[in-house]
Amino acid sequence: MRIISAIFAAVILMQTAPVNVSAQSVAEKFDQYYQALHEDHEMTGNVAAAENGKVIYQRSFGFADAAAQKLNNRDSQFELASVSKLFTAVAVLQLKDQGLIKLDDPFQHYFPGFPYPAITIRHLLSHTSGLPDIEELVDSALTKNHDKQFTIHDDLQNVINYSRSHKLKFQPGEQWGYSSAGYHLLGLLVEKLSGQTLATYTRDHIFKPAGMDHSYVQTSMAQKHELKRTRNYQYNNHYEMKLQFVDTLSDWREWTYNLALETGGGGIISTAEDMLHFNAALDAGKLLKPETLKEAYTPYQLNNGQKAQPFDLTYCGLGWFIFKDTSHGKIVWGSGANPGTISFMANNIDRHQYLVVLHNVKCNPFNDLKAIDMFNGPAIRYHAALAFIYAQDLYKNGREYANDRLRKLYADTAKYAANENEFNRASLEFRRAGLKNNALAVCEMHVKLFPQSAGALKDYALTEAEYGNKEKAITAYQKALELAPNDNESKEALKKLRAN
Repeated sequence: MRIISAIFAAVILMQTAPVNVSAQSVAEKFDQYYQALHEDHEMTGNVAAAENGKVIYQRSFGFADAAAQKLNNRDSQFELASVSKLFTAVAVLQLKDQGLIKLDDPFQHYFPGFPYPAITIRHLLSHTSGLPDIEELVDSALTKNHDKQFTIHDDLQNVINYSRSHKLKFQPGEQWGYSSAGYHLLGLLVEKLSGQTLATYTRDHIFKPAGMDHSYVQTSMAQKHELKRTRNYQYNNHYEMKLQFVDTLSDWREWTYNLALETGGGGIISTAEDMLHFNAALDAGKLLKPETLKEAYTPYQLNNGQKAQPFDLTYCGLGWFIFKDTSHGKIVWGSGANPGTISFMANNIDRHQYLVVLHNVKCNPFNDLKAIDMFNGPAIRYHAALAFIYAQDLYKNGREYANDRLRKLYADTAKYAANENEFNRASLEFRRAGLKNNALAVCEMHVKLFPQSAGALKDYALTEAEYGNKEKAITAYQKALELAPNDNESKEALKKLRAN
């Protein structure tokens, strides 16, 4: 699945703020932050941090298996999702170090049936190939066979089928565009040139040299039920907060069943401690030559000479993301998200500082991104989401109680924050559930807290329109357009309302 969105910089600024606690140790800063996240249902899983070869913080939060009341512990094994791509990148770069490939070789050179001759291995590693993400490649096959389970051995044919009616999203090297499919193909390349399955190759040439004794590549559904594996969960919404085992949810079956055995772009199961070993092995030169690792940590240059920039604050190298800010050292990182699981790994390669965070309950993935700053800067205080607290109070205790409590919490800026995206989410969840009064209450509070926000007015207008309150919706859209005159979406919505 996609790992993150381009809005993460804004979200980080809204969700976190420095805390002036100069006397705190690094471990205390991490513990304060992740304990606060846990209390707000944003941290269930394991955190581990190391510096100069020494583990300085390690803690487990919440349940590995909620039904069995089994707690996470240091040996809990988590699904890494897209962080698995870093291992495939290492495997491919090892082939380069052995002289078996060149990164600018066309992929078609190794697989003559591959339909896009301009795509190179480097393009696949850097997400600049122009290939779509995996969902777009398999959806047509799934409509014919809902029970199909895909592996990387299906993906070359999936690409061939796709090419018969589709061009690439863009010409190779022109843009950055995330594609797990590209990494599945790289897994095929490793298998062809090594003569081993990707799972066996990764075990022999990465896990063992790195001392990752509790990691493996998932190749069967039975492995999901192994003793140390965590179960993956998500909350049904932000106002009821009922924990759901994602493997039982039909909406996520494509990922929990149909794509569960895809490797290369995902599929690795590991522990937080093993992931610290992975970073240490890379830094020590146990897995790649230093010059190769340096190349992997270098931003990819697009055809126009600009650096590949997926998000505002980061570049993309050969698998790794690279923070632009180097004031405290060069930081490379990876992140992953599948239903019910979030993974994050960051490595300050100049200061040998590693942070690994593995979740088995879906949460806000942006909370981990700035945590590595606490190695070298002040503590970060987490701000609980007022929008979701308000939604919970509305649902459980009614509007009068919710309004009164929100007024009190809003004043406590050290602990709580009002975020527009979260108010949008809360109103949407109430609308989907048919809870009209609660949806309107959220929208009205959104406007009250952000009176100069066109977005708040649009949210209110959309909700009023959905419930047939035409005149109120028109008035709200008009006010939104006064604040954002060039908003075509509001213009179109207003035009349709007036026409009906």
